[in-house]
Amino acid sequence: MKKLLDSSKPFYKANLHCHTVYSDGKWTPEKVKEEFKAKGYSIVAFTDHEHIISQSHLNDENFLALVGAEIAIKEIPEISSLKKTDMMVTHFNVYSKDPSNVVSPCYEKRYDRYGIQDAYDRLVYDGEYKRDFSIKGINEMLKIFKEKGFLVSYNHPSWSLEDASRYLQFEGIDFVEIFNTSCNFSARTDDEHVLDDFFRHGKKVFCTCADDNHNIPDRRGQDVFGGWVCINADKLDYAEIIGALERGDFYASTGPEIYSLTIEGQTVTIETSDAKDIGLITKGRRAPVVYAEDGGFITSATFALSDLDTYFRIRVTDQNGKRAYTQVYPVPRKED
Repeated sequence: MKKLLDSSKPFYKANLHCHTVYSDGKWTPEKVKEEFKAKGYSIVAFTDHEHIISQSHLNDENFLALVGAEIAIKEIPEISSLKKTDMMVTHFNVYSKDPSNVVSPCYEKRYDRYGIQDAYDRLVYDGEYKRDFSIKGINEMLKIFKEKGFLVSYNHPSWSLEDASRYLQFEGIDFVEIFNTSCNFSARTDDEHVLDDFFRHGKKVFCTCADDNHNIPDRRGQDVFGGWVCINADKLDYAEIIGALERGDFYASTGPEIYSLTIEGQTVTIETSDAKDIGLITKGRRAPVVYAEDGGFITSATFALSDLDTYFRIRVTDQNGKRAYTQVYPVPRKED
């Protein structure tokens, strides 16, 4: 039996997309730590717009700050995508694999219109870079991100007005956001279909849910604590957490918990918190679901796989319509 998610190891709750006063967020990093720890989070990736500002001084035995930034490439760089709302954009989060790596990659000053003076005083970059919105230009940036030691998330594709004709040409993405709390607040649907698009075209990525929180007062907290990942790692240590993210040892959620995921031969079993249904998604049309009886709930499901499925993932839905998502896994061939 292989443990895809191991109940004997801790799960660390993490928000991988967060903005603070160092760009267009309203909470200080210290306030972010306080609020997220109170909600049971152990990890926050600080991804302020356009520049890396490390918040590693916030680390303690129960909290880890991942070093990162959110980087945009726009059709018209001089115009805000919030003002020209029909403009396509591409947003990536970059996460430093080494916490001492604080050099902002592909930095272009005309994009960086955010933050307090302290952010610019602490900014480190290795020369001005001219971003190009073409597929070639974006792939060149992705190549640089990887060469400079970053993991890369492709953020909120639907909000960005991008579709498969563009994002399937991107090379070097590690994660795709399939749920974004801030976008959901503004009535954007989730991007679960994007995950399937990648895999049906032979591109392996891991899925995340994240907040993209700005904590703007008139949103009354509705862009925070809505989406997260739970990272299955031996300990709360920067290298351990990055390694687990690289391997896909985590699940994404907007509510339900996943306690274990195991596979033996071509039989997969999942154990969860209370759910109204648990469904298996494959490469093809086969998508069986285990339902709870009316008024009840289930906490596990077992599915038989087939060579024809090619790969599988599992989606858990609770009584409130909130969902948890496993990663996508290859189906072991019967002869294996």
